[in-house]
Amino acid sequence: MIQTVYFATNRQPLLDPSDPKQERIIGFGSELGPTSGIDVRYGSAKVDVDLSKKTNVLVPGSLVVANQQLLFTEGQSPILGSDTIFDAIRASMKSDSKPTIAFIHGFSNSFVDSIERGGWLGVFYGIDVNMFVFSWPSIVSLLPTPTPFGDYAHDRKTAAASGLAIARTLRRLSDFADKLEQEERCDQSIHLICHSMGNYVFRNGLQALLTLPEPTSPALSAINTMTSLDGSSPALRRYFDKVILAAADEDADAFDDPTKLKFLPRMCKSATVYYSEKDWILGTLSNGTKFNGPRLGSGGPDNMSTTSDKISAIDVSDILDVSEPENHQYYRVFPQIRDDIKAVLIGTPPDKIANRQAISQARWKITKRRGKTTTA
Repeated sequence: MIQTVYFATNRQPLLDPSDPKQERIIGFGSELGPTSGIDVRYGSAKVDVDLSKKTNVLVPGSLVVANQQLLFTEGQSPILGSDTIFDAIRASMKSDSKPTIAFIHGFSNSFVDSIERGGWLGVFYGIDVNMFVFSWPSIVSLLPTPTPFGDYAHDRKTAAASGLAIARTLRRLSDFADKLEQEERCDQSIHLICHSMGNYVFRNGLQALLTLPEPTSPALSAINTMTSLDGSSPALRRYFDKVILAAADEDADAFDDPTKLKFLPRMCKSATVYYSEKDWILGTLSNGTKFNGPRLGSGGPDNMSTTSDKISAIDVSDILDVSEPENHQYYRVFPQIRDDIKAVLIGTPPDKIANRQAISQARWKITKRRGKTTTA
C-alpha cells in the first residue's frame, strides 16, 4: 500500500551533486538548517508499506520539496512551502473526509527513517488518514560500531534547538485551521503522536510558542493575547483533538511544571500517556546513564491528582515480553497497543476501551488478550 507522507523539517537540505545549478533537494541531513534551524521546509514523499512483510520503504523519486521564495520584489508576495502542503492536506480532509495525524519521531532516526516510519503508522493504525511528520533527523551514530541508540547527546541538543521551528510550524497550522473554520467545515480532526525524544522536541515547541511574537492576523492576535484564567501565562489555542505521548523521554513531573508540559491540556481535547517500566532505553539509557531523572515514559506522570482531567495514563508493561528495541517501539510494533491507541484516536471513552484495567485515578493498564501476544 502506498502512503503519502507530508513533512516539515528544520534540517540542512542535501543537494543533488549532479544538478549543475545545485538547487534540487534530495533529502535532509542531521544538522540544523539555515538560521540555526529556525527555517522550516515543507514537502511530501510516498512510502510503500507492506504489513505482511513488515516493510516500509520510501518510493524512489517520490520526494518533493515544496517551492519556497521568501525574497520577493515590490508588488509580489512570498511563496511559502507551508501553503502548498497544508492546502493539500486541507483538500484531502474536506474531499476525502480524512483526519490528519501529526507525528514527531524519536531519536536515532534519519530523515528517510522518519518519513518511512510516518508511512508505516498511517497504514499500521488502520485509519484512513493524512500523515504529517515533523522530521528532526538524527546523526544516527557517532560510534565506531553502529548501534540502535544513535548519538543521544547530539539528538537531545538538536531536539531542544528545534523548539522554535516546531512553534513556527504550529503557527502555520493555526492559519490552516482558521481557513478550515472559515470555509465549509470538514468535521475532521487533527491528532498528534509523539514518540520518545519527540516528546522533548514538542515540549520545547510548546515553550517557544508561548514566547513567539504575536501573529499579524487579527483573529489569531485576539486568541493569543488573552491570558489564562489564573493570569499565569498566555492562553494556548486548541491545535489538536487527541494527543498521544508514547514512551516519552520527558521528565515524570512534566505536567506539574509550567516550563515543561503543564499547559499541554490547553492545546487538545485529551492527552494519553503510554508508559512501561520495561522500557530499557528510558529506564537505563536516559535515566540511568544520562542522568535525566525519572522518565514520563517509564512510570507515567508523577502525580495524577495534580494533573488536568484531560490526561490519562496507560501502563503497557504486561504486553511487553520481548527484548529491546521492541519494548521502546511498542506504539508501532504491538497490535494490542496499536488497537488501544486507535480506540483513543477514534474517540472511545477511556473506561470503554477493551482490555483495560483501572489502576487508580485516570490510570489504566492494558491486560493481555487470551492467546499469544505478537508483534507486527
